[in-house]
Amino acid sequence: MERNGGTSGCIEKRISENSTPANELKKTTDVFINHAAIAWQESRRKWIGDISQRSERMPKDPIISWSMTYEDVLSTNDPFSEPIPLSEMVDFLVDIWQDEGLFD
Repeated sequence: MERNGGTSGCIEKRISENSTPANELKKTTDVFINHAAIAWQESRRKWIGDISQRSERMPKDPIISWSMTYEDVLSTNDPFSEPIPLSEMVDFLVDIWQDEGLFD
């Protein structure tokens, strides 16, 4: 039995020597660093590039003429002279649908 008690005391001594006080442990756990957010921001910065290096875009004339009708667009299989930005196509379709009462 004495041997058991001696071992127990030795273990407790080692634990107390190797443990850090609760207030020191609290100091190290108060700071949270979101490594995932940092990595995401770095990836985003690489993807979008340096904003300060971008040139100002001049607004372009619309590719779809405002006099063009829905039938004009659908009546031909010929491609447009250049790609139509999605926002322009959406504006065009919404205007047509509103005129026809299909979009409220």
